[in-house]
Amino acid sequence: MRKALLIFAALTIVALAVGILGPRFRPARTTDPGTASLGETAPQEDQTRITGRGTVVPALWARLSFPISGQLDEIRVTTGMTVTSGQELATLEREELDLQVHLAESELETQKAQLAEIQEGSSQAEIAAAQANYEAALAAHKELGAGPSDEERALAEADLSAAERALQRAQAAYDAVSSRPNIGARPEALQLEQATLDYQRAQVAFELALAGPSEAELKQSQSHVASAKAQLDALTSAQPNAIRAAQAGVTRAEVALKQAQLRLDQASLYAPFNGTITSVEEARAGDIISPGMPVVTVADLDELQVEITDLDEWGAANVSVDQTVDLIVPALGNRNMRGRVTFVASEPTAQQSGAIFYKALVALDQQDVELRWGNSVRVRLYVAGSRGVGFR
Repeated sequence: MRKALLIFAALTIVALAVGILGPRFRPARTTDPGTASLGETAPQEDQTRITGRGTVVPALWARLSFPISGQLDEIRVTTGMTVTSGQELATLEREELDLQVHLAESELETQKAQLAEIQEGSSQAEIAAAQANYEAALAAHKELGAGPSDEERALAEADLSAAERALQRAQAAYDAVSSRPNIGARPEALQLEQATLDYQRAQVAFELALAGPSEAELKQSQSHVASAKAQLDALTSAQPNAIRAAQAGVTRAEVALKQAQLRLDQASLYAPFNGTITSVEEARAGDIISPGMPVVTVADLDELQVEITDLDEWGAANVSVDQTVDLIVPALGNRNMRGRVTFVASEPTAQQSGAIFYKALVALDQQDVELRWGNSVRVRLYVAGSRGVGFR
């Protein structure tokens, strides 16, 4: 008997719990006609009412941080301050960055000067002289290799004949006076000696004219040609390579300057648009700021919207852009508002619990000056011809 009473009591408790808590677990879906508290018309029998939760957020906002590390110099804004696009909000120490820019500028000027000097190159007079020297050496080598001409041979032979006749006359004159006793040194002896030397030179020249150049002479002449050609190439052919190397040096210096200027620019935070400073990091001058560390948050509070946070896969499939949404803001005494869906995410967001939700945005038909960033909002909309529940 006691066991039966215990079982009866347990069933009674379960029934009471279902009666009290059951409505909370029923899906927020209705096909009953009635008056819509936020809608202009009552939902029809084939409509599904969807309810959910959302948060008021600015349509445009940014949490700003420095992309480089450094010591904080100054934060120039405070919370609540209105700023304009491009206004400087905070800075890092820039003395070293300024120095890097100056050094990069100096290096660029040096590289440009070197390029200009190489491009100016050797004077035209130097190149012309080297060209003439090369052509002369080449012509002499060709002439030497061809050997003596017929005219040169004839001239050498004529010179030898004339020297021979002069020698014979000098010898006859000397013989005529040499037999006389006690005459002493006479001019005839000197003339004979000179005529002999002239004949020997003419004979050597004639033999050379017949034999042509020697191997040593040909090699020496060829060496002169190669040396003249090398000097000419040094003034002409090598110059383009030097110019390309100098141009590469200018390019590297330009890149280094741009990098230094970029680092200098990154030491300042600027307002990306007109808005209001909504938060400022508590930091003092001299504090080390890491890259990506939030420093200032700016938002356009003149245009707020609602971000729906619990749209499941069924809701994402049945909610469409430009669909009307009814809103209730508990913080403003359950004030009624209306908006339209402007965005439904294609990719879901996984919660820590493992649940999957899709982000959706609602633009307000009319802005309310009392609405604040972060206000929670209850969301209601109707999906015609749907079966199921899209919001929790």
